[in-house]
Amino acid sequence: MNSLQGAPPPKTARLVVRGDPRSKGRPRFANGRAYTPKETTDAEKVIRDAWRSLGEDPFEFDVLVDVTFYLATRRRKDLDNLVKLVLDALNKEAFRDDSQVVEINARKIFSDKDRARTEVTLTELILWPDER
Repeated sequence: MNSLQGAPPPKTARLVVRGDPRSKGRPRFANGRAYTPKETTDAEKVIRDAWRSLGEDPFEFDVLVDVTFYLATRRRKDLDNLVKLVLDALNKEAFRDDSQVVEINARKIFSDKDRARTEVTLTELILWPDER
């Protein structure tokens, strides 16, 4: 069996953001210009701040993102828009570019208001040179 001798172990980081998960809002238009809604930028900042509080350097290699959204209500929220907000918030923070994300596992679970949260685990994937 071949091994990657001397290769560093995969790096993993986990963050938890308390509160009802937010979806990525659609861009708004005013005066002929597009802008991101304040609710979206505020939610992205909360996730970014949670990442920064870990004190981790950005991932160098490909990344697997595992995210669980514990929703306070059964109000309709699309899973892809929930994931989009997390990825956009972590872009250029947890990884240099979102093209480093090569796998996403996502789920939403209906909980209650006191336990609503977003749990994100990032794992660095170090592939064989011929698998890149």
